[in-house]
Amino acid sequence: MIRKTILLCISALAAAALNLTACSSTQANTAAATRAEAEARAMQERIRLEQQKSVWDSALTDESRFAMNIKPTASEKRLGQQFARTVVRNLKTSKFFVHYLLSKLKENDMPVELAAIPMVESGLNPTVRANGGAHGPWQYKRATGKSVGLTTTENFDEIYDFVESTDASIEYLKKLYKDLGNWDLVVAAYNQGEYGVKRAVDAARARGAKRISLDSVRISRGARNYIERFHAFADILHHPSDYGVTLPEVKNRPAFKRVEVAGRISSMREAAELSGVELSTLKFLNNGYRSDRLSVSGDHGLYVPVEHASRLEHALRSYESGSASASNTSGSTEIKDTVTSTSREMM
Repeated sequence: MIRKTILLCISALAAAALNLTACSSTQANTAAATRAEAEARAMQERIRLEQQKSVWDSALTDESRFAMNIKPTASEKRLGQQFARTVVRNLKTSKFFVHYLLSKLKENDMPVELAAIPMVESGLNPTVRANGGAHGPWQYKRATGKSVGLTTTENFDEIYDFVESTDASIEYLKKLYKDLGNWDLVVAAYNQGEYGVKRAVDAARARGAKRISLDSVRISRGARNYIERFHAFADILHHPSDYGVTLPEVKNRPAFKRVEVAGRISSMREAAELSGVELSTLKFLNNGYRSDRLSVSGDHGLYVPVEHASRLEHALRSYESGSASASNTSGSTEIKDTVTSTSREMM
């Protein structure tokens, strides 16, 4: 009897211990879930506050991001004074692309000064066609564009598409830096051609240059002029007040969203009507399309201002369901007519 009582007590104690353990585990899980929720809310709040900033006050253009440490010469300062208002005007005109460009540079841990390259080349304008045969925002000639992976089809030209050409340019600049190890020489190579600059670097090493830089490498006069303008534009981005200008307000969030339209609508004009976006704005954002006709292959979507994207997506869903309903109704009518006709024949 005593043994039985002891066993019952032990069982009761074990059960109590298990209950306590389960209770502690539940409490721990609840506490962990609460902490995770709090951290998620805090992260969302940080993102919300960051997106309320201008890109010029955000982490995209933090002081540490100006890694080239450019110290402009007197002539570069004069160029900056000459072109400061042009830079501001171009940034304002092409503000749709600014956040994307700066985000890609940060994502790839590349100096923010490199944003000055497409500003020097085209003012960030994807529609630019130069007399020398260069095209688009990064000003590629056909052969060079093809070499960096930009393709052209019957209805789409990636050289003129800001997103495609920027993505390709980022990879190209990374490759040049891996080969040259100096960002100023990378910029020179972008202008003069990579093989010409690589030969100049080899020649500098053959002469016994201990440090490979603009000071020790002999590049073309045209490339020197290009570097001067690049330095001037980069310094305007870094210190606009030194040039008496204020950079235009650009929200620290994506300015456009890609909407899949392949097989759903066939023209940009139709997309403009459904989204409420000006047709000229859609064409500017989607300059890769060679006509109003949209691609049916699905390779390229349609970039729409972010505040209009949900409206277009909703319209497309309604459009599709309406077409499906009409098709089903049409099908039912055809069946009904067939049955009626058959009944008449049998009579």
